Amino acid sequence: MPSFSALAQEDAATESKLKLSGYVSIVGGKTTSGSLQGNIGPSSITGTDCPCYVADWNNAGIYGDQFTLRPESRIGVQGKYTLNEKAGITMQLVSRGTKATPDLAWAFVSYKLDQNFELYLGRKRIPLYYYSDFQDIGVAYPWVSPPPELYGWEATNYNGASLRYNRSIGDASLTASFFAGQEKVNNSRYQKIYYPEGRTQVRWNNIIGGDVEVNNGPLTLRAVLMGADVSTINRNSANPVDSQATLRAYGLAANLDMDQWFVLSEFTQLTRKYSDYKVTDPVVTVGAGMRLGKWTPFVNYAHFGERTTNSELFQVGNYHRSSVSLRYDLSSSSAVKTQVDRNVDDSKVLGGNTTVLRISYDRVF
Repeated sequence: MPSFSALAQEDAATESKLKLSGYVSIVGGKTTSGSLQGNIGPSSITGTDCPCYVADWNNAGIYGDQFTLRPESRIGVQGKYTLNEKAGITMQLVSRGTKATPDLAWAFVSYKLDQNFELYLGRKRIPLYYYSDFQDIGVAYPWVSPPPELYGWEATNYNGASLRYNRSIGDASLTASFFAGQEKVNNSRYQKIYYPEGRTQVRWNNIIGGDVEVNNGPLTLRAVLMGADVSTINRNSANPVDSQATLRAYGLAANLDMDQWFVLSEFTQLTRKYSDYKVTDPVVTVGAGMRLGKWTPFVNYAHFGERTTNSELFQVGNYHRSSVSLRYDLSSSSAVKTQVDRNVDDSKVLGGNTTVLRISYDRVF
């Protein structure tokens, strides 16, 4: 029979192999003014009267003229268990104000092949954007949330495999990855914005892509290329949907950080090719901020422009947004922010023109 000291040492060894961490963002806001003049879109979206503002497209997080914490508040808990010096298991659960049940965001096994290569098998974020892996972690960026014009599609995760490569080249660091897999979203909240009746199922099959990131001192550059086969099905008898498209996407990000001041910029373009028409969505965001002790003021501009080869079959949406943010760091692991956005619905198809005020408390633990 093992001694108490031996059991205690075994428990300590087990605890050291398991690392728990997490994050929380409590976000509240409302529209302070707005207009639907000339708008041809719906008068309400998922129960919120318009004019309204879609802050989180993937989860249908929408602000109206009543203050609410529901659209963007979230909490995530992550566990990482080290199997040995090369292998580990990572899982992450995320609970959101827009959903009654938590989501399994990450669930993968990692294995270090050598000092440069690491293999991942399981569920991960689709690395389509610069902040994809940590877009829910509010302390990681100066906005209340990343620009929804980019960070908001019906699929954000995938089940599959990825191979990541890391190395240093002189003073620069290089990271690259190749990924492949698929994703199925039942009762898509993103599609609920467009199809409020019935349950819409979205599939991203044959996801395949790669990304590369180079960091050299204050400059970080990133590029990504991805493809997938997308299907969207809603059996609602009044407004049925059954579409298939080939998706092609690429993105570029360039960030410059000079300690006191910094510039963040990102561009993506997603193209969906259907049987009889094509839709192209170029999106750009650029912002600049300054660190003044614990304070960080930040200004940003974003534009979502949509084009189609057949305007009779598809109605495009075009939006542009300007914002001013102010962040105050309570500690190295927590911050409070406030942000004012002015969103303009140029195409007058969804939400209308709105001014939005948001505040947030973000913490990692």
